[in-house]
Amino acid sequence: MEYLDQTLEYVDHVAARVSFSAVLGLCLGTMYSTFRGLPMRSTALKIGGSFAMVGTVVFGLERIGYVAMKDLIEQEKRLLLTSHAFSGVAGGALNGYLFHKKPRQGIFYFVPVMMGIGSLELYIENKRAERIKELMLENNLESKEEIDSQ
Repeated sequence: MEYLDQTLEYVDHVAARVSFSAVLGLCLGTMYSTFRGLPMRSTALKIGGSFAMVGTVVFGLERIGYVAMKDLIEQEKRLLLTSHAFSGVAGGALNGYLFHKKPRQGIFYFVPVMMGIGSLELYIENKRAERIKELMLENNLESKEEIDSQ
């Protein structure tokens, strides 16, 4: 049962990022079609679909790399950044080849993008942990004050 829960967590992780990619693509497609005077709906859907496919490849490979390297790399920060670098290389090569027949250009584009995303994820996780710690300290102080007043 634990294996199933972990697998569903990984799928949810990828799905959240792919959904964000698709919505970003829809927004950018809408702006692009407005700027160029193209049909809005079809342009937005094409660009949103492309973003979703690219996101599926890179974020799916990121989770595959994360799971594969989990036993080899102990430090969580290094594991996360390494899996993002792996997905930038592998996903960038695959996307570069599929869209332009130039895998090297895909690698040069996606490695910095995925490293930036990995750094952003670490930053958000650190801020979340700090906030949880602050809330726990506030809660503990309030609990101690309640006990002292009784």
